[in-house]
Amino acid sequence: MSMQPSASTPTTPSTKKPTTGPPTDTPATITTPKPVTTPTAAPVESSTPQPVTPTAAPQPTPIPSSISTLSRADSFKKNLEDVTESSILEDPTTPQGMAFDWIVKTDPAQIDPPSLSDNDVAFTIKQRYAVATFYYSTNGNDWTNSNGWLSSTDVCAWVGLNCNDDGSIVEIVANGLSGVLPQEIKAFESLEVLQVGNNAIGGSIPDVLVNLTQLRLFDVEINSISGPAIVNLEGLDQLVSYRVSANRFSGLIDPSIGDIPSLRELWMADNQLTGIIPESIGSLANIETLYLYRNNLVGTLPAAIGRMDSLKELQIFQNFLSGTVPEDLYTNTELGLMRLDRNQFTGTISESIGNLIRLGDLRIDENLFSGKLPASFVMLSNLVVLRANDNSFVGTIRDGFDQWKNLDFADFRNNGFEGTLPNTIFDIPTIRILYFANNNIGGPIPSTYANSPVLRDLFLSGNQLTGTIPEIQVGQLTSLTELLLEDNAFTGTMAESVCNLRMTSQGLLEDVWVDCGASANPRLECDVPSCCTACFPSES
Repeated sequence: MSMQPSASTPTTPSTKKPTTGPPTDTPATITTPKPVTTPTAAPVESSTPQPVTPTAAPQPTPIPSSISTLSRADSFKKNLEDVTESSILEDPTTPQGMAFDWIVKTDPAQIDPPSLSDNDVAFTIKQRYAVATFYYSTNGNDWTNSNGWLSSTDVCAWVGLNCNDDGSIVEIVANGLSGVLPQEIKAFESLEVLQVGNNAIGGSIPDVLVNLTQLRLFDVEINSISGPAIVNLEGLDQLVSYRVSANRFSGLIDPSIGDIPSLRELWMADNQLTGIIPESIGSLANIETLYLYRNNLVGTLPAAIGRMDSLKELQIFQNFLSGTVPEDLYTNTELGLMRLDRNQFTGTISESIGNLIRLGDLRIDENLFSGKLPASFVMLSNLVVLRANDNSFVGTIRDGFDQWKNLDFADFRNNGFEGTLPNTIFDIPTIRILYFANNNIGGPIPSTYANSPVLRDLFLSGNQLTGTIPEIQVGQLTSLTELLLEDNAFTGTMAESVCNLRMTSQGLLEDVWVDCGASANPRLECDVPSCCTACFPSES
């Protein structure tokens, strides 16, 4: 779509008057000669006409260069008055002044000023100037790649810029940027993608995004931009992705964000946002990923979040959110990732969590949850990561992992779980990390504990486990690196086949911690340091 000049009435710039020179000398009085009274003799006719020597045509007087430049500058200034104020253009220390000086004097393309009816040239000048301003405002000399910039070629050929068939810039992708984003980006009325993440941009978000009605992706992640995270986005009904994570934004989440129903990605994580999550956020019916983690948000999780029928990823960890998890959250059956960890949520986990069968990553650790894990928990068979550690859960960990085929990481540490270890969790072929430390789990280690071919870490310390350490077969637990068994009630002698994982080339075992100290009661016999690497309680 071609970029059209703004329909707003332009303000007339103040024209700089030329410097007044010395006064012109008063011309001397010229006396008109009196007519001659003697009649003019008649010309003698010649038989052969004489050639007439033509009078040389007068050469035009060259216009002084200062006048030419001034006229050119005024024309360009008039063309740019709806983009930048004249006073800013006239300041050569500003990025705008530098860009104006470039396009008037040193642009290799040397485009002629447009006539009143030449909209194409006017558009070209405006776009070229705005791009040059972007270059100077973000320290283009220091960019990682600035091939083509400020050259004679069309801006569409400059690296990082893409245009549509009409020659309007629709995409800006750049790296190595610093400085600030200029207000002049409003000139890119057809812009669809502004992707300048992972740079060193400062300042604030220009309040002209509202002019970019075709904008689909706004990405300024991983910069040093401050101020409000959300500016006026009214009317941006094409906006799909709004990414402002990892900056220095502060203040509240503007409730107006709920007025952009086209949004699918809202990423505002890792900033200094405060206040609550506004109820209006539930109006984002098409949202797929919502990232608000690592801020200073407080209050409860709004029930309206249950209206986000397309939500696939919810990451709100490491805030100060409190209260119970709203029942409506469990209606988001498209959820594949839910991170509520490191907040202050209370209450129990609803039986309705079993509805979230697409979950691959569930982290509810480091909260104030209590009660039992619901029986429906075993329905979450697609989980790859499960973290429920550091809460106040009680009851047993239900032995129902028969259908789980993808679990890689499970952490139940630092709770009040009782009962016995779930046998079937060791049958999951993908399980690498299993943490059960610091609970009240009793009974023996199940014989199935060596079934997983990739188990790397097994932490069972700080429980009430009894019996002996089961022997394993050759080829089992060959990936195990850490086996922590201390602070339990094991007896007998450490399994020789497990010791062989350290003492021979059969395995990768590095750390084995058991209750083999002289004062341990009961005590597990183990050779140190050939097999066990640490005895508890410590004698030192």
